[in-house]
Amino acid sequence: MFNSKHFSKMKKIVCVMAVCLALASCEKYDSGPITQDLIGRRALTDSETLLRTNLDQAAQILADVIRDEAVLNELVALSREDREFYSLPFSDLMDESKSVSGSFRNLRTGFINGCTSSESKGNTSDLINFLAKNDCYIYCPYPSSFYPKGTRSFTVAAHPIDNDTENTGYRFEGRKMVQVKVNERYADKNMVLLVMPKDEDKEDVLKDYSDSRSEAKGNPVYEVKIGKVRCANYCGGLFEGTLELMIARGYPEYNMSTGVVSGKFASVIPVDYPRCYAKAAVNNWTQYYYGGWFSEFIPWDTNWRTEKAQQSILVYEYDRAKDVSVSASVGYKTDTLSSTISSTVKTTYSGEFLGIAEWDRDWFFSTLKNPEVGDDVKDGLTVRKTCKELKLTTPLRTIN
Repeated sequence: MFNSKHFSKMKKIVCVMAVCLALASCEKYDSGPITQDLIGRRALTDSETLLRTNLDQAAQILADVIRDEAVLNELVALSREDREFYSLPFSDLMDESKSVSGSFRNLRTGFINGCTSSESKGNTSDLINFLAKNDCYIYCPYPSSFYPKGTRSFTVAAHPIDNDTENTGYRFEGRKMVQVKVNERYADKNMVLLVMPKDEDKEDVLKDYSDSRSEAKGNPVYEVKIGKVRCANYCGGLFEGTLELMIARGYPEYNMSTGVVSGKFASVIPVDYPRCYAKAAVNNWTQYYYGGWFSEFIPWDTNWRTEKAQQSILVYEYDRAKDVSVSASVGYKTDTLSSTISSTVKTTYSGEFLGIAEWDRDWFFSTLKNPEVGDDVKDGLTVRKTCKELKLTTPLRTIN
């Protein structure tokens, strides 16, 4: 027969033993399990598993190293409001010939010593060379100004590789390293440093699009620019890092022999949109990072002639794991008195959709500085939208 009193007594003994074992463990680390949310994770290849292991090892070493006050003082360069850069490649950190390496001398020395100590215990070998060779880097997504004044402690987490939302992070409480779950919500209240893998290569994306810029002709001809961009969308989790926005232009082409109008997407403009700007935009903060308005000022069309009666603009955040197909209308006029000949332009891209808009030329120019009801205005220009989260301005100048 089951004896509940005997079971209760045994349960207490087991609990006491567990506490004793915990106290007898290594003082520096508290490796309790972290409860993970049910998020989408993908299976990893052997090389990705090795990458994940090495990034996590680097995160633990970095969490230990940054307890040094001298190292924290160096990290101000990554975490201040007016910072010139948000990330530090391990290849630059370890190369004493690089000027940036001199600014992080204590960090470099501490990290090298930490790796040496780790290798002597039989852990990942040659970690430094791996991190440098594979273009890994230290990334500070948000500045210290986003947190209570005087905050100086960091939690360090590595990119999990199998998702971009959350991973185990490490921080010290006294002399013990504790594990925490790091995600966007955690970063709302705690300063974080992330150990990141190489960014996705976008060169193939840019090669797929030809530049349609031709010699300007007609009277007049306008150059339209992408001026300032505001994206109130994280386009993924905390480990997404800097948003890789892509702005593509759909335009009409006219075949004089056949009289047929076709459409084409070209001139993809890459905009590396800092995550701190996205956070300011998502939260509608006006005191930080210009309310999320990031200055780009790069030509979108250098030859918007009268004939190009309608063009389209596509915006997405690059992600090679997602393939999406979209279509839009473009229009061409053989002369100012003729009717518009329309065509459909289609494209397939890799990324997260941030909207597509069709811009009639006459409407575009008439509303440039004369907003319609419900339109926002920025710097005297009507704000254009491709979706509710993505806004931009489109300044122009007359070429001839």
